[in-house]
Amino acid sequence: MTTHIIVMDSADDTEKKRVRYVIDKWREEYKRKRKGKIGEVKAIVVKADLDEGEVSDFLEELYSKVSAGSVETYKAEIERIEPEKRVESLKVTFKDDLKSVEKLISFIFSKKNTILREHRYLRDNFSEMEYGVYMRKGKGGVNVKIVLREEQVGETTADIRLEGAEEASKSLKDELIEDLSYFNVKVE
Repeated sequence: MTTHIIVMDSADDTEKKRVRYVIDKWREEYKRKRKGKIGEVKAIVVKADLDEGEVSDFLEELYSKVSAGSVETYKAEIERIEPEKRVESLKVTFKDDLKSVEKLISFIFSKKNTILREHRYLRDNFSEMEYGVYMRKGKGGVNVKIVLREEQVGETTADIRLEGAEEASKSLKDELIEDLSYFNVKVE
């Protein structure tokens, strides 16, 4: 099944209503059949997931309702484009035990727009935390992986890996460095 994008230059509201009638009729009909989809993307753009013969029938009926304007059809394919990822990292040494460091990190991330995806204890002195962070001001999302190791009693190291859109991961790194500056830590 091919997706078709149909663009119509429509002259007036009455014509748009007639076009929407055709779209709604086809949408309901194909919802019942579970075979193909019709959906309005904008007032004059229609997304039609139909077989070739069906799209011709749809266009024929559409042309019968349109008195002015032009109708153009385009074949479309979904194109998945991922933004280039940037990886930032921090190594932070805390003068505290593993459990206290976990609480501090949880506190810092609770103040941000975050989701704790996973928290694993691999040993008594070793754990991993994964967060999803959505950066404000349209900078995008960042995946954060934190590996905590209590090297010796009362000293824990956090290896923090930030992966996201270039500006987002850099911005989050800067925020974390600022947040951590209020605590007795060594940041590398």
